[in-house]
Amino acid sequence: MSQKIRIKDIAKMAGVSEGTVDRIIHNRGNVSAEATERVKHVLNSINYNPNLIARTLGKSKQYLIATLLPDPQADPYWKQSFDGVHEAIEQLQQFGLSIKTENFFYELNNRNSFVEAVRKNIRTQPDGVLIAPLFYSPSISFFNELASKKTPFVLINTKIPSTNTLAFIGQDLLQSGRLGGQLASFGLSKNQNLIILHIDEDLQNAIHLQEKEIGFREFIARDVNKHQVFSFALRSTDSQQLKIDLETIIRQHNPPSIFVSTSKGFKVAEMIKQFNPTIKIISYDLIPANVECLRNGTLDFIINQNPTKQAKLGMQILANHLLFNRKFQPQYLFPLDVITSENLPTYLFHSGQDSSVIV
Repeated sequence: MSQKIRIKDIAKMAGVSEGTVDRIIHNRGNVSAEATERVKHVLNSINYNPNLIARTLGKSKQYLIATLLPDPQADPYWKQSFDGVHEAIEQLQQFGLSIKTENFFYELNNRNSFVEAVRKNIRTQPDGVLIAPLFYSPSISFFNELASKKTPFVLINTKIPSTNTLAFIGQDLLQSGRLGGQLASFGLSKNQNLIILHIDEDLQNAIHLQEKEIGFREFIARDVNKHQVFSFALRSTDSQQLKIDLETIIRQHNPPSIFVSTSKGFKVAEMIKQFNPTIKIISYDLIPANVECLRNGTLDFIINQNPTKQAKLGMQILANHLLFNRKFQPQYLFPLDVITSENLPTYLFHSGQDSSVIV
């Protein structure tokens, strides 16, 4: 390894002097609260421990973390997840930690593609695996294979119970669906129809979407206003057919609200508003196209799942487990952030997700 952990590296990342970092690490005081917070943020982000890192730098073994994710080039949500993988690896390698990664991608709605990516993943004999397990049955087989080899793995986005995963990182998807139901039904009169749209998804195999729909229906079932919920799986590949399908749904059900179960809200928002501009539309994730829809008023609410932070934390947990044998809590549930056009600018600024803002 060509690099070592140095005080000067931490100081550069935190934007303070080396002396400031030294005083904070050794609790010597005489440091401003702002500088302390900045240095501690850097130390926490790499789980800095001088003794542990010193031991790690003496090791010759290089650890391989493999990923199993949907193709980031085909979906902007998974592009953000893959960005999180990159951020984590760059951060770990910057401090001389001996971690490398190999990535295996699969098509979102193609079970065979997932199975093939699993086979390739296993052949690399990784030391740890980061997995987005969107297909239930082949995921269980993969987990069993990893368990037999005593290979640690972390799940992101979709939680599958009864596994030996090191940790799950994501949101409570049932609660996420209930939140969608609350947003969709707020302020409505009795006996109105609510719509759930699954865009470009194989609902039969998509556990994460099934859980969201269950949560949505559970919330609406408790509503004294007795709304009905109708669910539709639509394809966006043929825009003209998509427009016809949406017009038919709106004409037949006259919904005051539509809940899009994924980050694909941008694909239908403008069409829906053209048919009826009063329809309230809820979707997921601050991908660029959805941000633009929120700004121009074609999307009303976004529930943000923080895919970049999910993947980054997953990689950090695997690295810390492999390098330092650290133990972690079984799940890290991210907050259900509701973003509107009013809080979008400050949210983007503080989360660093707006490419025009450097945080």
